[in-house]
Amino acid sequence: MPPLALDPHSCEHCQQLKIDETTRPKRQNDNHSSQEDIYMPLNFNCRKIFAGATYGCSFCKWLLATEWIHRSVTVEETYRRATNVKPGYESVIDALAEQSIRMDDYLPPPDPANTLSKYFEDNTKEDMDDLTLVCTFEKHMDIRLFGLWDWKKKHLVYRTRHGFSVFTSPGDPAAGVISTRAIEKEVGSDIILAKVLGWLHECLQGEIRGKKLHKHCPSPRDDYLPTRLIEITKVGDDFKLKVKATSGSPTEPYCALSYCWGGEQHIKSTKASLLTWMESIPWDDLPQTLRDAVTVCQKLNIKYLWVDAFCIVQDDQEDKTIEIAQMPNVYYNSTLTIAASRASNVREGFLEERSERQFIPEVFTLKYHANRAKSPGSITLIRTQITPEPLDTRGWTLQERLLSARTLEFGSRQLRFICQHNPRGATDGWRLKPEHNKFRQDNLESIEVLQASFDIKSKNPEVNVYYDVMETWYRLVAVYSHRNLTLPEDRILAISGIAERYGRFLNDSYLAGLWRSTLSRSLYWKVTDNTRPRPDVWQGPSWSWVSLSSPVEFPHASSLDTVEPHVVAVDIDLRNTANPYGAIIEGSGRLIVKGRRLTAVLFFSPSEFGGTSTSATSLKMNETGGLFDIRISVDSLEEARKAADDGGIDLLELSGLCTDERWSTRGLVVWRYGEDSFTRLGTFEYQTDGTESRKHNESVEDWRLRASREFNWFGTVETRIYDIL
Repeated sequence: MPPLALDPHSCEHCQQLKIDETTRPKRQNDNHSSQEDIYMPLNFNCRKIFAGATYGCSFCKWLLATEWIHRSVTVEETYRRATNVKPGYESVIDALAEQSIRMDDYLPPPDPANTLSKYFEDNTKEDMDDLTLVCTFEKHMDIRLFGLWDWKKKHLVYRTRHGFSVFTSPGDPAAGVISTRAIEKEVGSDIILAKVLGWLHECLQGEIRGKKLHKHCPSPRDDYLPTRLIEITKVGDDFKLKVKATSGSPTEPYCALSYCWGGEQHIKSTKASLLTWMESIPWDDLPQTLRDAVTVCQKLNIKYLWVDAFCIVQDDQEDKTIEIAQMPNVYYNSTLTIAASRASNVREGFLEERSERQFIPEVFTLKYHANRAKSPGSITLIRTQITPEPLDTRGWTLQERLLSARTLEFGSRQLRFICQHNPRGATDGWRLKPEHNKFRQDNLESIEVLQASFDIKSKNPEVNVYYDVMETWYRLVAVYSHRNLTLPEDRILAISGIAERYGRFLNDSYLAGLWRSTLSRSLYWKVTDNTRPRPDVWQGPSWSWVSLSSPVEFPHASSLDTVEPHVVAVDIDLRNTANPYGAIIEGSGRLIVKGRRLTAVLFFSPSEFGGTSTSATSLKMNETGGLFDIRISVDSLEEARKAADDGGIDLLELSGLCTDERWSTRGLVVWRYGEDSFTRLGTFEYQTDGTESRKHNESVEDWRLRASREFNWFGTVETRIYDIL
C-alpha cells in the first residue's frame, strides 16, 4: 500500500532546527504552567531564518513569507476590553491576555501582507535577534503555530496564523510517540479491503477463550430485512443489479449506504420506475458513488445493498413515511454501513486514488527527539487544510452513523472501520483518532453510552445512567444543529431515528425535539448564531429548536433546573401517529403554560466581543418599583428587530428561585400572536451576583425579604395561562 509521494523538503539549514522534547522547560509546579512551559524552543533565531532563506531553504522561505500576527493585535485588544475589570482580577486579565495570542478565536481577519519579511523591514536586526523560534506541539499530532519568543521579556511576540499536521514512518525513532502515519494513496485496493474483511470478521465472530471479543457489537437480527434491497450479481467483469422486494425472503447480510445526494437524483425509484428497476438497473446510468458502493459490497462478499434513492419510492409519500420510520432498523441491522464521507455529491464517488495535488505543496521534514526515544528521529510537516468531510455536514447522515453497529468510512485522508467496541476505529493510515470538528458526531464523548443504551430496559436509581444519557442527547442535538439539510423542514425527521432509540431507554414523552421530563432546562435552549433569519418554511413550533435552522446549545445544569415550569398541556398533531418521533402537522405544537408576564422594550447595541447585544427593559412589579434591564438571548436578530418595531414584546417568567444565598429567574421572551397566544423570540435568565446576593452579616430571613422586595420583578403580576405556538 504505497503512501502519497509528497517529496518533503529538507536541507542542511532547516536540519539545524530540532524539535527536542528533552530540552523542553519543566513545569514549575503541578497546578500552573508558565508561558515557557507551553512553547517548545527550537534553537533557531531570526538571523538563521534569514540566512537559510537566502541560501534557498524552502522552510525558511516559508517562515519569511507566511502570515505572522504581532502580540499587540490580540494581547492589547484583551486589555482594551477589560478596562472595567473589578479590583483583584488584574492577574486573571494578565493570564487571559497572554493566552489570547495562541487562541485562534482571537485572531484578526487574514492579512497575507503581514509577513516576517515585512517585520524585518520595519524593525532593526538587533531587535529581531533577541527573538527565538518556538512552536506549540499538541498531542503529538499538530504543530498548531510557530512563534518568536522574547527571552528577555519572557513572552511571545509573533505567531504564525497556520501550523502543520505531522506524521512519521513506522520504523522511525519518533514512531513510538508520533502515532500519525503517511496518507495512503490507494483507497479501495484488494489489500485494504482484505484488511476490512478481517476487522469485520473479528467484530462479528471474533472470540477469545470462548467469549465474544466485541461483546458490545450487536449482530444483525436473523428475522429482519429492509422492505427492498439492491441485489448484486457479478457476471464476468460486469455487475447485474436489480431492486428486490424482500417479503418472504430468507435473511441475508446486506450493506447500507450513507452518502451525500448533492441535489436531485437523476436515477431513483418512483412509482413509474420501480417495476423497471426490479427487472434491472443499468450500470452505466448509476452515479459513481453507487458504483463504488457496489464494488465494495462485491469485494466484501456481501450480495445486497440498501440505498435510499432506490429502496424508498421517492414520489410516494406513504412509502416514504413508512420507510423513514424504519431507518433505525435498516442501519442498525446492516452488516456494515458504507459511509462515502469524502464525496460531496453522488457523482463524485469515493474509491478514486488520493492525489498529492489536494495537499498544499508546503511539506517539510524536521528533526524530532521525543522524551522516551533513545535517539532523534524525524517528522514530516504537512498542511492538509483539514475541513469537515462533506458527509459530516449533512443532517440525515448523523443518525445513519450513530444507528449503525459497524461503519466503514471512506474519508479524504483515511479509511476508518468503526464499531461499538472501538468507536475510535481501525484505519489504513494517517491518524488514530478522527479529526476534530464541530459537525462530527465522533466527538460526542458518550457515543458508546448512546449505542449501549439501546439495550437498557430500566432505570437504576443508584446510578446516574439516565441523566448521563440525557446529557448525550443535549450534546448530540448541538452537533446535529450545525448540519445542513436540503429540505430544512426535515429538521425533526432527520433525527427521528435517534430520538426513537433514546425513547426506548428514557421512557419519556417526546415533544418536537425536547423531552418532557427535562423542560425545566431544555426549554431554554439558545442559538449560537442569531444572525440567521427564521426560516420562511414552517419547521416546528417556536418553542422548539427544530423551528430554526441555526446551531443551538442547551444551558448548563443549574439550581433553576429543580424548578419545573408549570406546563398545563402540550398539543401536538403527528403527521404519522405511528411515529411519535417524526414530523408534526404544520401549525400544531401548542405549549400551554402558566406564568407571569411583563411587557418589555428591546434595545440593541454593539457587543464588546463583536456582533450585537440585546437587552430588555421593563417595569418592576414589586415594592421598589422602577425599571430593570437584563441581557437576553434572541433566536433571530432579524425577527427580534421586527418585533421591537411592531411592539407586543413580553418577558414570560416560567421559573423563579430564591435560595439562602441568591435569587434567580428564568423564562421566555415572547411576541404577542393573539390575545393570550405568543411565539418565542428567545430566552432570559438572571441571577444576582456577589454584590447583590445575601451579604455576609445578613440573616436568611432578612435576605429573603430583601430579595422579594428588590429582585422579584414579577412579584405582583397575576399568574395566567398562555399558549406558545
